[in-house]
Formats: sequence, structure tokens, C-alpha cells
Amino acid sequence: MRREVWAVILILLLAGAAAYVHVTTTAEEYSRYNIGWNGTSGFAGEELSDLRDLGQHPEETLLILAPGTEFTADEVGYCRAFLDAGGRIVVADEEGAANRFLTDLGSTMRVRPGNLASLERDHIDPGLFTTRVVGNASLFAGAETVLVNRPAAVEGGDPVLETSVLTWDDADGDGRPGARETFGTMVVCAQEGNLTVLGDPSLFINAMLGENPRFIENLQPALIDGVHSRTGTKNPIINMVIWLQKTPPAAAAIVGLAILPVAYRFGRKEDE
Repeated sequence: MRREVWAVILILLLAGAAAYVHVTTTAEEYSRYNIGWNGTSGFAGEELSDLRDLGQHPEETLLILAPGTEFTADEVGYCRAFLDAGGRIVVADEEGAANRFLTDLGSTMRVRPGNLASLERDHIDPGLFTTRVVGNASLFAGAETVLVNRPAAVEGGDPVLETSVLTWDDADGDGRPGARETFGTMVVCAQEGNLTVLGDPSLFINAMLGENPRFIENLQPALIDGVHSRTGTKNPIINMVIWLQKTPPAAAAIVGLAILPVAYRFGRKEDE
């Protein structure tokens, strides 16, 4: 009987492992729990769930990726103190959601939402094109060009990444420059001191990681703002699993409850 008990327990564990893999993945864009092309599961970084802890990581890099919520006055203060202490912040945003945060920090940089495309490219998709490194930024050390994916323009600051003159804002999304769409050189990444603004958060998705290896190598490992970045998930099951991982006694109790009925059932058989 003892072998049967262990066989059943093993089956339960295998079934549980399969279920775990199934429920702990998502299709949400930028989510670190998304193992698909538009997720960030392949980007290594330590998640920071409270920005007041920035003080414990002097001179490191904080990545704010596709922010979706506003920063409180206290959080802005933590970030400003972090920058003043020698830390580096990289804001990757294409929708302009970070502009209020940049204003509160005292930065002149802003993200201008758009859909940049270029005729000077090596890909069929006009939104997938190469930009030139024009600034002295350690993030792009050793790289002369960076492949971007439908980025937004960045205004203000010192230019770091610049498009060719054959670039336009493809407002209608048809992939062709229209009569009201003007060609011109545009900046897609700029910096002010230790603060960098990048108009293309898609550089961190799984499908793009291999396109700019030097940039990713220069940035990793990084702290990831887990409060405002869209690297988390709204999936309640995944969030429950995360809570269990952070609460070992609760996880042990659930495992015990799952195994207890099986052990009790076979225990009764042995008594009989």
C-alpha cells in the first residue's frame, strides 16, 4: 500500500506542476509572466515593490517600463534622491504616461506619443528601423546603432538616439508617407544627467532582446519598478501564487491540505 500512496502523491505533484505552469503565464503585453513574443520574461531584473527602498541600491539602474499609473509626491521624492545619490533611472514610454512624472522630477524631457516609421530600413515593416547613437551614454556603450520598433519621439534633453532624415510620424498607420506627414530627423532617446527617457518600451520584450544585445548587456542587471511598470499582471491566480511564494507557511499549509486526504485514505486501508 505504501507504494500506492507514493504513486498517488507523485501524480498529484506532477498534475500540480502542470497546473502551475498553466496558470502562471499570461498574454499581457510587457508582463514578466508572459513568455510569448510581447512579454518581458526574458529580461533579467530585480523587481522593486516599494520605491522607498531605492535608498538601499545606490548607483544602480532603475527601469520604469511602460508606466501605467501616476507617481505620488513621496515616490517622486524617492526617485529624485536616488538620482542625486548617483543612481540612474531609465524611463521607457511611448504613450506619454510618464510625462507627469518627468515634470514632477524637474526634467525638461517629454515623450511625444506617435508612430514613427522610416524609409531607411532593412525590414519590410516601416516601423522597424535602425537609429544612430549620437550621445555619450553608457547605456549604449559599444553600440553604433539600435533597432527600434515603432517608437515615439522624445523632446528635450540631450539626444542619445536619433533617426535618419527619412523618418515620419505614420499617424494613419498605412506604412506610407502621406501628403500631411513630414519627413525629418527625430530623437527617440534623450538624457539629462542620470535620467534617460527612451520612446520605445518594446526594446525589452522577448522578441526584441536579441536585436540589441549590447544595449541589454549594458543595462542588466537592473532594478525594475514593480509599482508603476506594466511588468506585473492583473491575473488573480498569478498574484495568489506570488503571494504564496512570499508566504512560505501558507504554501506549506496548502500542500499539507492537498496531501492529507490521500494519506488518510490509504492509512485507513492499512488499518483494515
